[in-house]
Amino acid sequence: MGGAPDRLRVRLAADAASVVGARRFVVDGLGAWGESRLVDAAELVASELTTNVALHAGAEFMYVTLERRATGVRLSVEDDGPLGIAVVQARTHASGDAPEWSELDATGRGLAIVGMVAGRWGVDETARGKQVWAELVDPDDFAYSSQDAQLSTLSDPAPAAEDLPPEWVMVRLAQCPVGLSLQQDRHLDELVRELQLLSVDQGSVESAALAEEIRGLLVSPTHARLTGRRTAERAREEGKEVVDVDMAMPREFSGLILQLHEAVTRADELCRDGRLLTLAAPPGVQELRSWMTHEIVAQATRGATPTTWADWLGERTS
Repeated sequence: MGGAPDRLRVRLAADAASVVGARRFVVDGLGAWGESRLVDAAELVASELTTNVALHAGAEFMYVTLERRATGVRLSVEDDGPLGIAVVQARTHASGDAPEWSELDATGRGLAIVGMVAGRWGVDETARGKQVWAELVDPDDFAYSSQDAQLSTLSDPAPAAEDLPPEWVMVRLAQCPVGLSLQQDRHLDELVRELQLLSVDQGSVESAALAEEIRGLLVSPTHARLTGRRTAERAREEGKEVVDVDMAMPREFSGLILQLHEAVTRADELCRDGRLLTLAAPPGVQELRSWMTHEIVAQATRGATPTTWADWLGERTS
């Protein structure tokens, strides 16, 4: 059923803001398989597992995988944090009597919820760190004990390649300049922060409207932006000057990115006019945003081949 492969996988930044993106990924994947009856349970499990990683794993990235199997659908979330499977074992009381709800911390309660809606669930040690998984089955065909949690070690971790649901795309910002990328990200944060503060001022109607517009446009693609930021941060730590930034997103997000670019350009005009305290983005940052926007739209809508930052800049200046 559906046009998607039997295994779907996406990498997201290990941040609470990525939880919405993980849920969207799961819903779109199940929809492509015609597994709508599992959506409610899958959204709940995805929320709990990705939230636990974002808040408690100390990880940089998390890897969400959906696999279609004969017995149902397996949803797993792997992280590259330093905390091993013993933490999950301790928090879920895998041996002995089940604890009272009040005795569990937030993570333990989340995993208890996973156990209630999953046919089986468990945690594996992987080359990166650990992977918590849950098998989702049709409630009418519930075949396993929800308490059958397993802890084990994977000798052959899943490959890193990403397969996406239909209408999702992988966008590559090829050879993105690391320092400039982080600079433009910081400038956007500063701009949004000031606009939000000004939005409470009833006399600043234009700023309030612009703040609301930008805030709304940032909500949906947040997981892609955070994944890009985390990739650039890691590259900086490794001493790299450029890095390929791969971001998975629904194809429709390209329209939001284009609208966001136009809104930020209008905000920059307010900065240049002295109507905002934030300084206008320097030319290099403005050029980088134009390149990023062009690449996302071109690749998502036309399947264009990535153009490196250096090549694009050369074409603009020639």
